[in-house]
Amino acid sequence: MSNERGSTAWSTTSPPPRLGRRRLLHGAAGLGALGALGPLAACASPASLAGGDGRVRFWNLFSGGDGANMRAMLDRFRSEHPDIAVEDTTLAWGDRYYTKLAMAGAGGRAPEVGVLHLGRLAGFAPGRLLDPIDPALLAAEGVHREDFNPRLWDRAMVDGELYGLPLDVHASLCFYNRPACEAAGLLDGDGRLVELAGVDTFLAALDEVRGVIGQSPLGWNALMAGECWWTFLGLYQQTGGTILSEDGTAITLDDDRAEEVLALMARLVADEYAIPGQDLVGYFVNGGGFVLFGNWLVVDFDHAGVDYGATPYPTLFGTPATQAESHCLVLPHQRGRGGGANEAAHKLIAWLVRHSVSWAEASHVPAYLPVLEDPDYLAMEPQAEYRSAMDMAAFDPPAWFFGTSSRGQNEVGVHLSAAAMGSVSPAEGVRGIRSALRKLINTRNPFGQGSPA
Repeated sequence: MSNERGSTAWSTTSPPPRLGRRRLLHGAAGLGALGALGPLAACASPASLAGGDGRVRFWNLFSGGDGANMRAMLDRFRSEHPDIAVEDTTLAWGDRYYTKLAMAGAGGRAPEVGVLHLGRLAGFAPGRLLDPIDPALLAAEGVHREDFNPRLWDRAMVDGELYGLPLDVHASLCFYNRPACEAAGLLDGDGRLVELAGVDTFLAALDEVRGVIGQSPLGWNALMAGECWWTFLGLYQQTGGTILSEDGTAITLDDDRAEEVLALMARLVADEYAIPGQDLVGYFVNGGGFVLFGNWLVVDFDHAGVDYGATPYPTLFGTPATQAESHCLVLPHQRGRGGGANEAAHKLIAWLVRHSVSWAEASHVPAYLPVLEDPDYLAMEPQAEYRSAMDMAAFDPPAWFFGTSSRGQNEVGVHLSAAAMGSVSPAEGVRGIRSALRKLINTRNPFGQGSPA
């Protein structure tokens, strides 16, 4: 295992410069993220943005099934708390959302509550663009640290303060066609997929299912950089390897382990286990065997009436791990945050995590551990089947350039895709990963320096 250290964005002997609106605009423009932002909250008048004591503005990026479930939860909160006016706004997913949220925080005139992917927290300048969450106010609403997976909670801590309250874990899963797997002898007495431990066992199972369905047995798209990143991250963490140091400034990639994972990804394509470019929903609905993708496909498969199950990734390289992210509830930076509006914001975020059994209907694993024992949750299929993803979650490395829809996922992912497609060898793919990581480590965070999560 080799180790490389790159330069940090700011001097470690003096405090980093205050992140101002001009600096943020300049940095975000470098990402090409400002072109489609629309009106920015940071440009509005203070009067139009100042929250009253009984008003909580909530910015989120939830659409589709997620959006419908969140709106229903918010309507229930409103009915139970008529003294708190919740104004929810759904914004465009991805970089546009994050840049707009950063602009609002940089101006100190942000909404009371927002949503942030956990992987983005390290680069979102906690203390500048985000305000810390008050554990005492959470405790008053019945929410405590011990109610969460310790690793998930700790990833939301920065310099001893909590900056994100985890709402869920959303994970990469192995969906399986129940009738095809039954015919192949791959189901246990409860009708669930048997353990497929080790590469040879997994490939043998794919061969058995191929014989049953008469087509490629796996839906997995090696053409997509992001999808290749999810698969690589989950399988690579099964080897016990790391990619970056805890402070996000040094490459700790184990070349041999990474090459082994890339070799398997390439074999899945070369031996036609997976056909690149397939519509994964269409493939599965039309009799496909397995699909490797995010848990949100549960909604599509349920609507299509597919008889299926879902588990975290099979353990192919020794240590259980499956790629995962988390939606966190955050407090975007406000000048003079406090008073009744801040208490109402804490009441809302605590209520959402305590009532997240409803959120699980949209396929996510609730982060609030008591919900995982709720009979209503345990009755959900296949949601309850993959709840162990909480304990085996493989998160992005702690660096500003990683997280959902990030430069890290895209710029590393293109090398993973090239190796999976056979355009380069696994060894060349590993060299490409290293090159991309070195470049990113030496690139300044456009949102200002944030402490690693």
